[in-house]
Amino acid sequence: MKRARMLVSLVAVAAVLVLASACFEASVEEGGEEVRSISVNGTGEVRAEPDIATVSTGVEVRAETVAAARAGAAEAANAVIATLRDRGVEASDIRTVNFYVYPEYDYRNETPRVTGYVFSNTVQVTIRDVEAVGDLIDAIAAAGGDAVRFDGISFSHADPGALAEQARERAVADARAKAEQLAALTGVTLGPIITVIETSWAAPFVGLAPRAEFAADDSLGMSIQPGTSAVTVTVQAAWEIADEDE
Repeated sequence: MKRARMLVSLVAVAAVLVLASACFEASVEEGGEEVRSISVNGTGEVRAEPDIATVSTGVEVRAETVAAARAGAAEAANAVIATLRDRGVEASDIRTVNFYVYPEYDYRNETPRVTGYVFSNTVQVTIRDVEAVGDLIDAIAAAGGDAVRFDGISFSHADPGALAEQARERAVADARAKAEQLAALTGVTLGPIITVIETSWAAPFVGLAPRAEFAADDSLGMSIQPGTSAVTVTVQAAWEIADEDE
């Protein structure tokens, strides 16, 4: 029984020594000199109106034969593309992202029967005039008729790096303000900065409507509100605590 108690005590002492060693090592540099520091996180955010819209749209046609479905889809898709080009969208900003054809079946009998075929063609359109997005969506719906499909729209920035630079400045300033406050609250003085690490940054992105269908004779104009989006940068920084005699 005494041996068991002694073993437990030794284990507890060893655990305390390991913990103490970890804390000690965390406050000692490689050269053996103790370094006292204040470590904080800083966050900077810059909000701005997006200047690029990305629309996923296309056509989907059902017909009794593949040839008929393909012909109907080609006619509608060509009309949509022509409308986009006429309204100033560059060919390089129109990219095919999905293309498929598949049969539809009637499962009411024991043996499934093909009732027709679906032909679909989806493109991703980059629109560099955000104010024109609503009019372009209306024009696409009118050009493609009942075959038109919209899979969604998102907004972004052509140069998120410039916004990230501003957010980074704010993140570092935020970290310094926190470190200075902690130093004042604890009665110490900040010394030189030891480390600064950018831990994360998020590019602005705003996603909107999911898949939708529009009738060609819809008389209501499409109202699109891009709002604002944010670039957020987070940094982790540490300042040395100055010696009292400095």
